[in-house]
Amino acid sequence: MKATIVLGGNMYDDSTIEHFLKDAAAIGYEGVEIRGVGELKDGHIPQERVEQIKGLLDGYKLTPTNLSLFAGGFACNTEEENEAELQKWERYLNFASTIGCGMMRLNPGFQHSDEVSKEDFARAVKWFQKCADLANERNIKAVIEMHHGTLCDNEDSSIAFVEAVGRSNVGLILDPVNLYQVPTEYGIQTIKRLKPYLYNVHIKDIVELKGDQYPWAFEYSDYVPHIGRYHRVIAKKNNNEERYYCHRLINQGGIDWYEVFRGLEQIEYSGLLTIESVSKPGSDLPVHTALAQQCYNDLQHLLSTVKPNVNV
Repeated sequence: MKATIVLGGNMYDDSTIEHFLKDAAAIGYEGVEIRGVGELKDGHIPQERVEQIKGLLDGYKLTPTNLSLFAGGFACNTEEENEAELQKWERYLNFASTIGCGMMRLNPGFQHSDEVSKEDFARAVKWFQKCADLANERNIKAVIEMHHGTLCDNEDSSIAFVEAVGRSNVGLILDPVNLYQVPTEYGIQTIKRLKPYLYNVHIKDIVELKGDQYPWAFEYSDYVPHIGRYHRVIAKKNNNEERYYCHRLINQGGIDWYEVFRGLEQIEYSGLLTIESVSKPGSDLPVHTALAQQCYNDLQHLLSTVKPNVNV
């Protein structure tokens, strides 16, 4: 398996792009997944700043692999809101084109796939097609992160949505942590089914807890207020039993990463492996540079353990 090792910007949300890119290059990452938060929120980025970011990427010899955006949410929106999301998408397309990024995350809607109406599903497909067509004009892919609480919260619903959109530049990001939280399958058989659609794999780890005693525990429903800062979210009906999780270092949580990488080997995956670990200052996990280095080491060790002759 020849994959590109990428550092995601999650662990630098409270820092700067300069810090993020400097660390990625120094540690040895080949690419970076830039987040659409902070100064990049909503895509209103001065051209001078766009050029500065491009210069940093070029200077560090880092490939911008994906813009991890909070854009879309079409199933939950009005037509006017979706028009505004389309305009935001166009602004990000300009940014991506300038810095040479070939992939952008787009969310169809934060509704559970087993509760979405036919009308909401059709609206999400229509607006996703509009965005994908604009991206295709610039040779950019529109990718969907498989995520609990969305139209793409399992393998069946994800494949169904991509096929409904019917665009060659639309594909999926596999995030086993998100699927673990549903909970639904993320292993070898799932990966085999996803093969034609799979462009990116997010790598982090969490573990389910018995309760909320751990100081850094978070709820399953945490995505509702978290994503609600960017999108309208429709919480699952009659979901009265809360579940709790906490972040862990890669391969020290609840995800069977050996199963995932065996599956990726079997489909001869050659896309992106993007570190998306999260930590907060004060927790019992490292942050920023230390976490980025630890994750890089952990991924390299995991790959070599799964199959000694993996090329990375």
